[in-house]
Amino acid sequence: MGAVAQRGFTLIEILVVLVIIGIMVGLASVRLMPDDQGTLTNEARRLALLLEQTRDQAVVSGEPIGFSVEDGRYRFWTLDADSEWVPASGDDLLRERPLAGGVKLLALQVNQAMLGAGGRLLFLPSGSNAPFTADLALNAAHARIRGDSLGRVKVELPQEAGE
Repeated sequence: MGAVAQRGFTLIEILVVLVIIGIMVGLASVRLMPDDQGTLTNEARRLALLLEQTRDQAVVSGEPIGFSVEDGRYRFWTLDADSEWVPASGDDLLRERPLAGGVKLLALQVNQAMLGAGGRLLFLPSGSNAPFTADLALNAAHARIRGDSLGRVKVELPQEAGE
């Protein structure tokens, strides 16, 4: 009788395929995970858009809205019946939010003066606001949010500084 031909893969062939798959998965996971600058850029853009919407909300409602950052969280403030600042409530747009994991606010300047503890950036019903800058950092990555007196808000990244 003749020898029966064996079908299948050898152990070496299976191991080579597994190593190739492992390398591809490793490269894909590194590529898909955002780096610090990407995470910071996304957070800065999200916050800039939220600040523009807050300005619009102040104009539409006819009431000033305050913005502050404390302990890695930011919140919005409105005036109550006694003209006292109270945390905004009942509005999904103006709810308190945390900064993205590890993102820190290094400085918040309004009219080129540092905003101290308990200070608020104000959005007025007139639509004209004090110019401001907010410097954000995540490890070695940096971004700046800049708002002008007309209420336009933009994100500046380090490579854009020289442009």
